[in-house]
Amino acid sequence: MRKFISILLIIFIFGYVLRILFLPQNALTFGYDQARDAVHALQIARGDIQILGPSSSTPGLYHGVLYFYVLAPAYLIGSGSPIVAAYWIAFINALTIFTVGILAYLFTKNKHASYFSAFLYAISFEATQYATWLSNPTLGMFTVPLMYLGLWMWITKRAKKYAPIIAAIGLGTSIQAEIFLAYHAAPLALWLWLSRKNITKRQCIVFVLTLIASLSTMILSEVKFGFKGIGGISSLLNSGDALVAAKGFGDFVLLFLNQLGRVYSMASYPGNVGYGAAIVIICMVVAARQWKKGELNWQPFIVTWLLSHITVTTLGGTSTPFLLVGISPAVSLLLGILCSQLWKQNRVLSIVFIAILVFGNMSAIFKENPRGSTIFSIQKDMLLSNQLPAIEYMYTQAQEKPFSINSLTSPLWVNIVWSYLFEWYGNNQYGYVPGWHGRGQEGQVTALPVAKHPTRYLIIEPMAGIPFRYLDDTLGEENVSSHVVSEKNFGEIRIQSRLQL
Repeated sequence: MRKFISILLIIFIFGYVLRILFLPQNALTFGYDQARDAVHALQIARGDIQILGPSSSTPGLYHGVLYFYVLAPAYLIGSGSPIVAAYWIAFINALTIFTVGILAYLFTKNKHASYFSAFLYAISFEATQYATWLSNPTLGMFTVPLMYLGLWMWITKRAKKYAPIIAAIGLGTSIQAEIFLAYHAAPLALWLWLSRKNITKRQCIVFVLTLIASLSTMILSEVKFGFKGIGGISSLLNSGDALVAAKGFGDFVLLFLNQLGRVYSMASYPGNVGYGAAIVIICMVVAARQWKKGELNWQPFIVTWLLSHITVTTLGGTSTPFLLVGISPAVSLLLGILCSQLWKQNRVLSIVFIAILVFGNMSAIFKENPRGSTIFSIQKDMLLSNQLPAIEYMYTQAQEKPFSINSLTSPLWVNIVWSYLFEWYGNNQYGYVPGWHGRGQEGQVTALPVAKHPTRYLIIEPMAGIPFRYLDDTLGEENVSSHVVSEKNFGEIRIQSRLQL
């Protein structure tokens, strides 16, 4: 057992290093969501108790506040540094290597299957993208596999006292991380029903009580804010979204297949969606053929995990890749177990197969990860590696004298990203923050002081997601009271140096 844990620990260290490899170069996506969450995390770290989490894409529905509390220690220790927070989140992400390794061993009683599975998750391109993505769904990469670990232990009568607790904590914290991850309750309920002979009433009571406890902050926020979530759920169930209501059955089938194909490829062979998805689907077929009907085997268990997203396809929002967070560890398990089986039959072929997977994932990691979380971000160049030099440029150009800024942002007219960066980085480095001369920032969780100075800067964020007509409007408003002296680009971020007319 000591050797088993030691090998998993080595894989964990390798996986963690792979996840943080480009953080020293500030290769970290930092947009609106990240700045908002950083503010809330710092408020909590300084003693402001909160129960309301980030808003979801559905009006009235909010994710859990757990993510803010997870971030709080890192932001406190790092004095507001998003880089320190990213190191912390990457560590939590890498812990899933142990969960995957343990699950593989429980499935097969084969240590090689455990090593292969853990290693494939360690090098998973999708997992490394989630690892430094400072957004609430990223917790699902740890919590979803935790739920399936507890569920498998429960239905196979292992750790009878603790299995229902682990399953409940996994499900509850998954819902806290991303409210739509509640769809994992469907495979959980299915397996509890199929294994009902192994389930006791006491275990069910413990499970329900633990689940309620893990969701307590979400329940409290519903009570405090007038049960707005009920309206959001009603809207979803009744196709309140116009785009969802306009779709036909065939649209949902294609959407489901495309979404699964994407996550399968990102966790297996990200260089080609078709090849990657085909690899996983073929492996699913091979695993299904191994299943001995009438027995409780790992094959159907993993398949239900891999297909669990089907229960929410018609509710909308499935164009967002993070709705399937937590499914890629099942891909690593499937591929790892089959690799171990192939190893026994033909080691050369097994080595070739693993080499292909390693090549595909490592190529994607070294190509994409230096540019942040590219599979999630809309504004690709909203990176600290661009933002911090831009801030230094403005202070240097202003000769460290007072200046004011305006910005064109996504979301429109919300300056929270730059307010946070000037407060954290600019103020620490230069001892003051600039004034703000743009549109009103009332209601924002953080804002720069309103002030106009002769030296001004206009920050134009990457235009992805910003209608171009607003660029003309913003430039027109600025041209009324100032003129352009110079302009410099930091990636796709444009900084216009201006003087008051």
